[in-house]
Amino acid sequence: MTRVGRMPVMAICVLFMTTPGGAEIVDRIVAIVNEEIITQRELEEKSYPVLLTLPGQPSPEEIEQIRKNVMVELVKNKLVIQAAKQKKIVLDREEVESFIESRMAALEKQYGSDLENVLSEQGFTVGEVEEMTRREAKQELIKQRLLSQAVEAGVVVTDDDIRSQYSTRMFLTLSADDATRALLQLKSGKITFPEAVRQFSSGSGLDENGDMGTYLLGKWAEEIEAEVIKLSGVGDLSGVIPTQAGFAVVQLVDRRLKPLDELPPDDRKKIKDRLFRLKSVAESNAYVSTLWERAHIRFVD
Repeated sequence: MTRVGRMPVMAICVLFMTTPGGAEIVDRIVAIVNEEIITQRELEEKSYPVLLTLPGQPSPEEIEQIRKNVMVELVKNKLVIQAAKQKKIVLDREEVESFIESRMAALEKQYGSDLENVLSEQGFTVGEVEEMTRREAKQELIKQRLLSQAVEAGVVVTDDDIRSQYSTRMFLTLSADDATRALLQLKSGKITFPEAVRQFSSGSGLDENGDMGTYLLGKWAEEIEAEVIKLSGVGDLSGVIPTQAGFAVVQLVDRRLKPLDELPPDDRKKIKDRLFRLKSVAESNAYVSTLWERAHIRFVD
């Protein structure tokens, strides 16, 4: 199977039977999660759509890093589905069908009358994609239901959260290892943040100090702001943040409270909704981390 000269079909439904090099997958167990297995086939099937989105030919290091990331996500997914089964979470047929209709409508909107040809280039029919989406829908909806029950009731957004105004710095690099190395040097005091920007940044569009400006929530990508809201003291550093553009590290320069009456009601609502999403994701991640800590997980070399 080869790459096609267009954006790949949505990763939610693509089931690849070969690796990027074209070799057939030899199935084996790669992880055991509470006595349930994850196979090499699952790992490759989930990794390949991600690899397709990379520009050019991915390096062995990039492929290995992506597979590591995918492995972690497969384990998390397994843990959440197991927890949902224990809580006997069930779905209505209408929920599943609505999910499928939404995903297929998105594909039709993206590709229009060319959809059937696009799928054919990937080796699938519309019917096969619908069936794969159905399997994906059941897992995704069960996960959403569990996490909603587990965390959203405890998420609180205050007025001070809404009117917090941040000043931050950021550097961005294409290498997770470089981002980790820079973060360790920053924490040990071996380099300053502007030095980290000059040494490690891959060109994020920021100035030489990495200044992101002063802003209310909603200016930067959610994965960035999810880490920003955790920073409380001047000089605090985030961890390494995976983003679509690479791996980022953020430092808090200042945090002040903007007068609430200076925020129009529509802006307050947008910020409140964004904060609710960000805090829900953080709580969900914490919940999954708890599942991980309690689980018996073994990776098979």
